[in-house]
Amino acid sequence: MSQPGLDLTKGNLLKNLIKLASPIVFSNFLQTFYNLTDAFWLGKLGENARNAVSVAGMTFPLVFFLSSFGFGFVVAGTSLISQYKGAGMPEKMKEVVGQFILILSIFSVIFILGSFIFLDQILYLLQTPSEIYLSAKEYISIILSGMIFMFIFLSYQSFSHGLGDTISPMKIQMISVSINVILDPILIFGLGFFPRMEIKGAAIATLIARIIAALIAIYYLVKKSPHILPKMKNMIPDLDMMKRILKISIPASMGFSMTSFGFLVLQGFVNSFGTVVISIFSIGNRMIGLFMMPAMGISSALASIIGQNLGAKQIKRAEKSVWVAFKLTLIIMTIGCFILFFFGASLTRFFINDAAVIEVGRRMFKVTSIAAFVFGNLFVFMGVFNGSGHTKPSMILNIARLWFFRIPLVFILSGKIISLLSIKWKFLIDIFSKLAQPLSAFPYDALWWSMLISNVLASIWAYSIFRKGKWKQASI
Repeated sequence: MSQPGLDLTKGNLLKNLIKLASPIVFSNFLQTFYNLTDAFWLGKLGENARNAVSVAGMTFPLVFFLSSFGFGFVVAGTSLISQYKGAGMPEKMKEVVGQFILILSIFSVIFILGSFIFLDQILYLLQTPSEIYLSAKEYISIILSGMIFMFIFLSYQSFSHGLGDTISPMKIQMISVSINVILDPILIFGLGFFPRMEIKGAAIATLIARIIAALIAIYYLVKKSPHILPKMKNMIPDLDMMKRILKISIPASMGFSMTSFGFLVLQGFVNSFGTVVISIFSIGNRMIGLFMMPAMGISSALASIIGQNLGAKQIKRAEKSVWVAFKLTLIIMTIGCFILFFFGASLTRFFINDAAVIEVGRRMFKVTSIAAFVFGNLFVFMGVFNGSGHTKPSMILNIARLWFFRIPLVFILSGKIISLLSIKWKFLIDIFSKLAQPLSAFPYDALWWSMLISNVLASIWAYSIFRKGKWKQASI
């Protein structure tokens, strides 16, 4: 049986990048479409539309936070599998997969139990509006039940990407999203013999789709990639391989978790302004996520290329691939962000025809379109660091972008820092009042401006780290 995937240590770099990135971009688009489907149908619930969209919207950063610890393992999987493939060490690939199964099994049990135990406290800290509290709790509980299945699929996806196979995960995404698209209106509105479940129906549709995706992923691993399928001996705890996995995954997990926790803090800020701002923040995150798909796909493809070439000790080829990826990202993001800038209000109206929400959306997209453009280029450097297994720079940048720059700027530009810190000194009050003055009419616009400024600062920092060249040393 031929082994799936591409040998990324030879051939035209641009062609390899496009061939590898295209299925990833499409898969990421499907994942975003997955979320947009919920927002679209929930936005058609009449007088309950705003509350329903708010519930789905506030769930996104929460689930991202709770699952972020597992994303670090995904980065480690792609990095190690790609480097061992480039180095021609198939037995080591089996060890990676075996130890992954062991680590993720333990992690999943801890994750699911902890999430359910502290769910009420988390919703309270998020300042969840009372009118959507019960709906939010029910929706999130169902989504959490399916997280183990999401981890199974993501693990398979990381192994496949490391091998240079991005088509198989894409096929699974297509099936999963199709199921969600079909089930959403049926379960939300109660079509046929199904009862009307509204927001609960959207959660159940997502759960079913994720279970099916996980089962297909397991089937594909056994049938399409038997050469990396671990034997029983590979699933006995191996401290050396575990240490190698954790050395890559812990910084990545910390970066993801601190980023997602930062978004929870931002979600609390958003929730304090009511359902109009919650709704547009939800729609904005999804739309920006949609237009970020090409950059994210190129970043993931670049990580695989970097990994295989470093494993094969082809440093010059790895360096060249970075600039090819950067140029491609620049072209694509220019087009996408142009659409967001000029047609943001129309895109908002598509999801929810609420005049107040549309007006906030119009202002939001004028700023976030430029912020997304900058962030797209930052993804290129993230792909370099993750592919080489040097995930500490990614961790530092993810944490700094949100905690050092964006979150402080949100509270400063909105003027909320004065009450938050109970500032008494007049000269400080004067300084912060002047900084908040430009956005005093709409203080929540600080969300968009802080995003732009933080992305610019993080991108400059990422470039300086990249130039130092430490990433050129393979982690295996």
